[in-house]
Amino acid sequence: MRIARIHLILMIFPIMLGCTEDEENNDGIIDQDGIEFTQWEQVWSDEFDGIIIDESRWNKLRWRPGWVNNEQQAYTDRDTNLFLKDGNLVIQALTEPGYYGTDYTGTAYNADYTSGRMNTDDKVSWIYGRFDIRAKLPKGNGSWPAIWMLGENISSVGWPNCGEIDIMEHVGFDNGQIHGSVHTEDYNHANNTQKSGTTFIETATDSFHIYSLEWSPTYLRYLIDNESFFFIYNNSNGDVSKWPFDEPQYIILNLAIGGDWGGGHGIDPSAFPMKMMVDYVRVHKMSKNFGNVEVTFQVDMQYETVSGMGVWLSGGNISSGQPGGLQMQPIPDSSIWKITLTLPPNSSFTYKYRNGYYPNTWSGGWESVPDDCGEVQYNDRTLSVGQLDTVIAAICFSSCSECD
Repeated sequence: MRIARIHLILMIFPIMLGCTEDEENNDGIIDQDGIEFTQWEQVWSDEFDGIIIDESRWNKLRWRPGWVNNEQQAYTDRDTNLFLKDGNLVIQALTEPGYYGTDYTGTAYNADYTSGRMNTDDKVSWIYGRFDIRAKLPKGNGSWPAIWMLGENISSVGWPNCGEIDIMEHVGFDNGQIHGSVHTEDYNHANNTQKSGTTFIETATDSFHIYSLEWSPTYLRYLIDNESFFFIYNNSNGDVSKWPFDEPQYIILNLAIGGDWGGGHGIDPSAFPMKMMVDYVRVHKMSKNFGNVEVTFQVDMQYETVSGMGVWLSGGNISSGQPGGLQMQPIPDSSIWKITLTLPPNSSFTYKYRNGYYPNTWSGGWESVPDDCGEVQYNDRTLSVGQLDTVIAAICFSSCSECD
């Protein structure tokens, strides 16, 4: 979620790469010989088909109101707030004026709202993979559901140094706007530097959608119903304050009520009970038949005066999480600049080249791509990544072809 949280489980036990059956997630990809392959292999899942929540997989948290983000609900472990029904996990928020309870420390509290929050901390964690969560979101002002991840090392390094990956956040007063974000030591909302992407899903609160994250050492890719909407490339050069995402993380599912973001337009009492329904949580590793792809971008600056800050791969969605873009390097004894990125196979991107970097503004420097090779709203260049490493020909800056 958007604001710093306090980790409540202080003991860290050995991390398990929890596996059920090594079931495949069939992507239906056919190679040139007509043989079908899957890109992802399932290594863990909860389908929520039982009668009760499996507490060997999930922790049901007990928090008092206001513990984080000034949220107004109490999180309880009661079967009125967390339960299984018709093959779904139901996280239900209730209005219960004067509710009395105790949190995990034994501290007593009173609350007007109750809800549920679960995580896999100290039960199962992962480094890299694909995470698919099929869910239907609650409707109504005051609701703040989230599907997200935190680093298992939060107890030793704190937040945001542990790294936070928000796969999905939604606030009821902005119905249909889905947010994906990361928070790190250098990139977080407290400094107004968090990296975030947003897309609109009209039926987010009316039907189920699959919220996905693809996580590798070089990128985070956010998808809804298998369509990418946000991408962050790792250009940290090993700086963990920018990229702490090479350590295990655990999954969190919760429905907050009110708070610094969710309560921005008040809480609608007529919207209760609010329900976040989760059909499944599935975790995958990339199949041995697939691997990330190296793509080399090149641009010829023959007719341009290059600024002291050089040339950048910028604009579009390939660098949407990097203010300013991704810095390119000159090829000696030529006017060509290049950068090689490790990207997900079977993916697509939009991009532009940019002359110079302006750290305090997005204005200036972008190329004007002609209509002949520009697409979508801002006439971006487009790229489809297959399964083979690729070197893109050195196109002339602001042109569709090589320089003369």
